[in-house]
Amino acid sequence: MLIFSDDFTLMQNYESYTKDKDQQKRMKYKLLSTVEAVFGDAFARLKQETRDAIDMICFLATDKGFVYAKDTYFAEKHNVSTRTIRRVMKALEEAGKIVKAHRSSSKHNGRGAAVYFFVNHPCFAHWKTYFGFDVQADVQAENAEIPCESKSEEAKKVSTYSLPKNNYIKDHFMYKTIPFIKGVPRLINQTFKELFKESLRDLYLRVRMASQKVCQSASITLSKKDIHSIAYESIHVLFTYIKTRSISFEEQCKLVYRIALNKFNDLVQTEDKKDEKESVVVSPRKIVRKEMLPDWFKTQQEKEETPQNEEEVSTESEDEEMARMKAILSQYSE
Repeated sequence: MLIFSDDFTLMQNYESYTKDKDQQKRMKYKLLSTVEAVFGDAFARLKQETRDAIDMICFLATDKGFVYAKDTYFAEKHNVSTRTIRRVMKALEEAGKIVKAHRSSSKHNGRGAAVYFFVNHPCFAHWKTYFGFDVQADVQAENAEIPCESKSEEAKKVSTYSLPKNNYIKDHFMYKTIPFIKGVPRLINQTFKELFKESLRDLYLRVRMASQKVCQSASITLSKKDIHSIAYESIHVLFTYIKTRSISFEEQCKLVYRIALNKFNDLVQTEDKKDEKESVVVSPRKIVRKEMLPDWFKTQQEKEETPQNEEEVSTESEDEEMARMKAILSQYSE
């Protein structure tokens, strides 16, 4: 189906369903939950960049129920391929969660960029009637729809290539901070919150308990960076373990505690070994090659080692000097 320029301008001028950020946030979560339901458990295994792109798509559809940004736009924003974006949208289309249409190209006769309509958005009932989509909406409109202007009325001139400003788009990252598990570091939240939900707080608490036990027993203080790093590694090991076997949540807590405790102990032992190596001072060896020393040096060294008082030294020196002087004088007396 093609959406002509006049119709697309009318779509852009249609009044937004969401009136403030709270409504926008609730609508985004509603659309995002629809996407998660389509992918099921595979959604949590998607790359973080791909999930960020999906979140942005849902955010842009909150106001009027459709997204018209190009696949390349989302790909460049989140460092993923356009093929990944197309694969996500195709999965939603095959599941009946979105309807795909195309804008008419202004550069040539034919199809232009795609426009995706979310079936679960309250505005979809209007777009279904307006464009004649042959699809059953899963969710009825929550409120009475705002009547659309007639096609014959003159619409405001709006660039068909305009996108929301970057500052406005940044609001779609609200879900990265607001739904995070309180008291859990950001990186662990981003990686594991979809897997463990609210239980992630208890798992992280067990890691903190392990760090406190090691600190008390070894009388040391661990840095926040070390605690967060070992917490991430321990929960990741737990996740790898439970993928192949089923254990209760209490057993998961015990397991992550033991894993973290072993890692903290290894860290402390490694630091102790480093301190021991740094504390050892190796005195330099003085090498004397005696076979190369002359005989007179050995005699002089023995003299220095023999204890003599100052009077004996001075007396011997005077006698030697007198004998030498007499020997010199005897040569001249002859």
